[in-house]
Parts: sequence; structure tokens; C-alpha cells
Amino acid sequence: METKTLKGELKCNELLEKGMEVLWSKGYNATSVNDIVQAAGVPKGSFYFYFDSKEDFAVKAITTYFNLNYTPAKEILDDLSKSPKQRLLDFYEFRCSVIKNELECKMGCLACNLGNEMAEHSEKIRSAIAAKEETIRNEIAAVVLEAQQKGEINSAINAMDIVAFFEDAGKGAMTTMKEMKSAYPVDNYMSMLRKFMFS
Repeated sequence: METKTLKGELKCNELLEKGMEVLWSKGYNATSVNDIVQAAGVPKGSFYFYFDSKEDFAVKAITTYFNLNYTPAKEILDDLSKSPKQRLLDFYEFRCSVIKNELECKMGCLACNLGNEMAEHSEKIRSAIAAKEETIRNEIAAVVLEAQQKGEINSAINAMDIVAFFEDAGKGAMTTMKEMKSAYPVDNYMSMLRKFMFS
């Protein structure tokens, strides 16, 4: 029984990871269940054993995406051997380098892509993204607050407002990067962040 459960979990994870890549590159509406199962190399029946619908799959893929992509960035944010200001800078540098180098300026952020496409059409997808983003913003804000308490960042500005600006500007840069097929928007974002927020 345990082996079957483990097997099932592995198959579900395989579906999520492979299907997530299709969803990421093609978008929600252009991705079919057939596309997802073909990418994972499993029969269509397996999909409906693990997921109620394509929407349910997308919601679970969002969690998988954040677990895979945010975890290494969070380790940088949590590195207490460095000052909070340096951790914030390293955190944003790391995230931007992944977007530019690993994703070659073409993919952007899965959550941003899905949010832009589906926020008005699927409350489940919108709320799944919003919940993950809120958790991340709170974790970044805690480090900003720490930096403010040490006098490294202007304490006259609310920590959550600073983070909201960082995150929203980053989203905009990723959208423009995809439109331009160029790293310039992300490079410019990091340059402005260094100059105006960390000088």
C-alpha cells in the first residue's frame, strides 16, 4: 500500500513538473489536458485521478512553481551571516539572474503570466497566486524591517510599501522583457533598485 502511495505521489509530481513547463510556455488557455499528459508521458486517465480539472491542476502547479523557484531564493534571504541589506540585494540579484540566464528572457514568471491571463477569469487561480505572493512579500518585508532597524534602509517608508514597489516593479520588468525579448528591462530594474533603494 505504501509503495502504491509513493508511486502515485511520484506520478502526480511528474505531472505537475512537466505540465507546469507546458503551462508556463504556452499559457493557460493554449494548454490542453492532452498537452500536459503528453509532456509527462502518462495516460489521460491519470490526470483526472490526481486533478479535478485543468483549473485544479493550475492551482497545484502554482504551489509547485513557488516551491521549486522561491526556495533557493529564500535561503539567500535567510542567510544571517550577511547584513539584511546585503541579503535583500543578493535575493533580488539571484531572482533576476534566473529570469535572464536560465529562462533566457522568454518565460518570465509563471505566476505573473497566469495572473495576467487568468485573474479576471478564475478566482481559484487568482487567490492561489495572491496567497503565495502575500507570504513572500511578508518574508521580504521582515528583512526590510530588520535593515531599517539597523539604519541600512530609510525607516521613514513603510516596509510593506517598499516591498510592494520592489515586487510590482519587478513584475512589470518581466512583462516588458518578454515583449522586447531582451534582458534590458530586468537589468534596468536591478540598476534602479541598487541606485535608489540601496545607495
